[in-house]
Amino acid sequence: MHPDFQSLISGFLATVARRFAQLQREAGVAVPASSTAWATNGLKKGTLSDGAVYSKHGVGCLIEAPEGGVDFDFGDHGEIDGFDAWRLLQFAEFSNGQHAFTDKKKVQALLDSAMTAGEIEKRGSLYYLRKKGPNRVAGSD
Repeated sequence: MHPDFQSLISGFLATVARRFAQLQREAGVAVPASSTAWATNGLKKGTLSDGAVYSKHGVGCLIEAPEGGVDFDFGDHGEIDGFDAWRLLQFAEFSNGQHAFTDKKKVQALLDSAMTAGEIEKRGSLYYLRKKGPNRVAGSD
């Protein structure tokens, strides 16, 4: 995977994980059992202790802060580690120049290439990093 693209995905996933953990702590939001459960949970909009503003939309959540923001969707089973070209591009735009991606077609081409290489997989409308198996010691079979 292209190193800059890998950095974009890693940054996106780390920000989603950090912000969702904050949302859990400060707003009492539970991990949803599914994207449908999220869509029907009644959460609207609020502000976190650091001034970040969160707003629920459909099966996702937008969290905006002065240092950048992140918009993510929940997976079919409530996962927060999914991404797509649009969300990665939005994250790059929110990153105040840290990630220099501006072309959705290029981001999609990089996703397609990573999927062909087996580095990511698509489930539903989102892409996920493929989990690497446990390290095996030669001769331990």
